[in-house]
Amino acid sequence: MGRIHRRYIRQFTRVETLLQNPPQLADELIEGVLRTGHKMLISGASKTSKSFMLIELAYAIAEGMNWMGKRCKQGKVLYVNLEVDRASCINRISKVYKAFEMSVGNHANNIDIWNLRGKSLPMDKLAPKLIRRAQKKEYIAIVIDPIYKVITGDENSADQMAHFCNQFDKVCTELHSAVIYCHHHSKGGQGMKRAIDRASGSGVFARDPDAILDMIQLCVDDEKDTEEDSLKPTAWRISGTLREFPTFEAVNVWFAYPIHKMDDTGLLAMAAEEGSLADIQAKGRVLGNQAKTAKKESRISKIDEAYEALSFGGKETVTV
Repeated sequence: MGRIHRRYIRQFTRVETLLQNPPQLADELIEGVLRTGHKMLISGASKTSKSFMLIELAYAIAEGMNWMGKRCKQGKVLYVNLEVDRASCINRISKVYKAFEMSVGNHANNIDIWNLRGKSLPMDKLAPKLIRRAQKKEYIAIVIDPIYKVITGDENSADQMAHFCNQFDKVCTELHSAVIYCHHHSKGGQGMKRAIDRASGSGVFARDPDAILDMIQLCVDDEKDTEEDSLKPTAWRISGTLREFPTFEAVNVWFAYPIHKMDDTGLLAMAAEEGSLADIQAKGRVLGNQAKTAKKESRISKIDEAYEALSFGGKETVTV
């Protein structure tokens, strides 16, 4: 017991000593957002292009390019695909590369894919396997898409989710790599909530990551008609909650399948977030105008009917 006690005592270091020789900070993986060896959560509603955003990020790190206006450090990435089949995953990545008009031969060898659809394990079982497989690969980022496939325990339980998130810490520590993962919003409108509180489940999801990027759809009137609504670009706002850096101004983007593009025009700056008070008020005004129009059309219809009756010599009383 004495030896154990002395060993732990040695771990205490005076602040004065630390300030005289401070440890070097980890490199910025995403400029002003995330460091290598740290954790980042991307949250958003289900089926809202989160996977494409993660693929774009993997591409940006592999190529050393910008992502959402932020410069990325170049290096190797492991993309753990848990949701779609192998062919679909490769097809998605191919489409992203083509959309960016980049040759697959550039730095595509910086991205490794681990397809685990139908073979996924709880995170406490997956983490040791992941660490063993990636030990000598020198990845600077590991992307897990999505985490609901590997959640250990009840996502509404704080202690169980703390245990679950501890697995990410193990991966970060053992591999000196950032862990980036996505999670879905809770049910219902999210516009009245803070961005940090939108992820489904326990508040641990808000407290644990070093960076949280939340994406919410914007209300935009699109007058352009297309054969399929799915082909229309959709508008999104990405807000950041950061532990290591000052919070950046929210970024507005368009998602034109299969990639997101920054809104350089400023058109989306004043757009309301879906479910926000501004959105509800705007929809209320629209419904009010529709009710007024319907009432007006009803009055006109009654007058037309009365006029038609009188034209045939009848009598008519009109109440409007």
